[in-house]
Amino acid sequence: MNDDIIASALGLRPLEEAKQEDLPTVVEEQLPAAPNTEDDENIQDIEKARRNIQNIIEQGDDSLKEMIDLAKQYESPRAFEVAANLMKTLLDANKDFVEMSTKKKYAIEEKNGPKEAAQTNVTNNNLIVSTADLLKMIKGDKDNE
Repeated sequence: MNDDIIASALGLRPLEEAKQEDLPTVVEEQLPAAPNTEDDENIQDIEKARRNIQNIIEQGDDSLKEMIDLAKQYESPRAFEVAANLMKTLLDANKDFVEMSTKKKYAIEEKNGPKEAAQTNVTNNNLIVSTADLLKMIKGDKDNE
């Protein structure tokens, strides 16, 4: 009963309602048994880290929405500062998520063996002349070579 009075005074939901609501929970998935190779373990570790970062991002998005609502209600500079820090943390988590995807891709490529690189031939023709020689070449003066 006291929670309802406090919640209504602060413009928040009662605690009983919040407890009954289905909140997302962290579910640790069972990874398949890893073969004896380090590559497979590395790929599984990267995948697990990627899932954890993805879960943190999803929960952080929900937390950010709540934090912004609280900051608007309180109109406190500190609350907005906390919301801004949470945004930065989520941006960093998104960068880590993309980095993990890239690492997973490279780990899979290493495991499957290197792809044959396309053969490229580079021919560099270097011409070393002075500015005076260059001017002569442009003008067409070939008698002073």
